[in-house]
Amino acid sequence: MGHGFAQIFALNNVPVRLVDETDELLKRARGWIIDNLNYMLELGEIERAWMESTLGQIQFTTDLKQAAQEVDYALEAVFENLDLKKRIFQQLDAYTQPHAILASNTSSFDINELSAVTLHPGRVIGTHWFHPPQITPCVEIIPSGSTSQETIDCTINFMKRIGKVPTVCKSAPGFVGNRLQFAMVAEALAIVEEGLATPEEVDQIVKTSFGFRLSAYGPFQVCDQAGLDIYHATYEYLYSKVGREQFKPPKILDKLIKQRRLGLKAQSGFYEYKEGAVEAMKRERDRKLYARLRLFREEQKAKKVK
Repeated sequence: MGHGFAQIFALNNVPVRLVDETDELLKRARGWIIDNLNYMLELGEIERAWMESTLGQIQFTTDLKQAAQEVDYALEAVFENLDLKKRIFQQLDAYTQPHAILASNTSSFDINELSAVTLHPGRVIGTHWFHPPQITPCVEIIPSGSTSQETIDCTINFMKRIGKVPTVCKSAPGFVGNRLQFAMVAEALAIVEEGLATPEEVDQIVKTSFGFRLSAYGPFQVCDQAGLDIYHATYEYLYSKVGREQFKPPKILDKLIKQRRLGLKAQSGFYEYKEGAVEAMKRERDRKLYARLRLFREEQKAKKVK
């Protein structure tokens, strides 16, 4: 992930000091960045002059102490080992100036555990990126109980500056993105284990059904469009037949249905909808999905050619 972070920062004219343990690892990271930039050039995402200036923004070094001394923002991206991350944060806390923000790309650890080992916990924050970080827009912003509002605001503004979509969530195991993702994968694995479908068939169904929609709408928007009563009835049937707790009708649906908040058709569900929103939403939905359908068809044609 580290080379991807260096790439996206440098692409946005932010000077970067990329630190790793050995010159060999740094040489490999530089090669990956060059490969990525060359492919962006091939795709027409950047021009050659931009590629050259991007590489000029990155300093490769094995000296963490020297690299950290003058930075405003330090992002840790070592592998998921809590003791190692704590040791890195203790070093960053000692090497950086007091105003510098100390961020972690952990995908699972409690940010409070990282901030607790520093003398300045108010500047420690989690920023959970998604692979590949130089492309995927989402960055989960995870404050600890000690993170200052200034640190939160500065981190959000910095992520927006480099074209990311920052969203604040609480520090909890898996945060939000991974908790959702792993719940889906767990069910996909169960389906294959039960012999209901092959991995290839599951992937095909996901990509051409709800996965097709998910880049346009989140699960709550999809629920509102389908109808909360429809979702509740489906949960009841699945729970009666499959018997697993994850299919037990959620209490939040019971509550909203009793309030007649059935979704888009009732002008309120998880979201509120103004008069005329139904037709506007349908048109917006179709515009987004037809755009995705064109891309999907292009991909299918490319497969046939191969």
